[in-house]
Amino acid sequence: MIIQECLRYYKSKFTLLLTFVLIIIVGASYYSTYVQKIEWVRVLHSGAEDVNLEKVAHMVSGYTGSYYFESFLFSSDYNVLAVIILIIGFGISIGSNVFKSLNSNYGTMIVTRMSYKNYLIKILMAQVIYISTYIMGFFVLVFILTIIFLKGGLQISSNSFLTGGSVLEFLGICTVSVFHMVLYIIVLMLITTVSPLFLKNKYIIQLLPFLIVIFTYFIANVLGNISDEFAFLTSFFVLDNILFNIKRVFISSQTPLMLAMTGSVFIGLCVIAFFYMYKANIKKFGRDYIS
Repeated sequence: MIIQECLRYYKSKFTLLLTFVLIIIVGASYYSTYVQKIEWVRVLHSGAEDVNLEKVAHMVSGYTGSYYFESFLFSSDYNVLAVIILIIGFGISIGSNVFKSLNSNYGTMIVTRMSYKNYLIKILMAQVIYISTYIMGFFVLVFILTIIFLKGGLQISSNSFLTGGSVLEFLGICTVSVFHMVLYIIVLMLITTVSPLFLKNKYIIQLLPFLIVIFTYFIANVLGNISDEFAFLTSFFVLDNILFNIKRVFISSQTPLMLAMTGSVFIGLCVIAFFYMYKANIKKFGRDYIS
């Protein structure tokens, strides 16, 4: 059932639509990086006497394929937008599946063949596999196409925050960053899937992961302005800080412990909330499902 459910998600027209939107976002990010390069090229050919031509030429040559990908993944608002689109897309397409099953004859038919607990576990596993393979696959494909078709390919850019690093280090950092993104999205979707425990409206359930993200920004903006202490605490919940945490290892003076906390506090709290909701969900619907 797990593989069948996962394939059903992939065959959905919504997956195709989601991919199309993501391609537009990546394209917009790459175009923005290209415009920056063109501006430096104009400076290089401007003939201005106060311009360090050697430095500018060095920056222009640094716009390699790997730098286009890096600009999208680590230092671009487009990456945050892509994550939000993924959250909204997954929420709409698969977030309310359990809720719909609980309110349909299909759900009753399933439970006559297996326990509700087994059914829920299989749904959750299918969603984890689908989300992780889809996101990983998409970014791997974008990366491969980028280094094949853009000048400089896999060469580490002189403009990169990883200047002086090896290709292997670059690949490792990209992998960890994407994995971190996947983990962030998965925990939100797991909470969404078991949210029928207290939510009874399909549309609210579908938008729940997005609403959680918006709520974290709201809390950070409201409480963060009260005092430095609140600003410090709420910084652990903001999407931007979580996503780009891996980059701060190279450019920030923060301690490794602080960086680890920034990247894991919100995800850890979501995991705890999910396990509580999961157990309560089994207790409630495992008893009341067929009645």
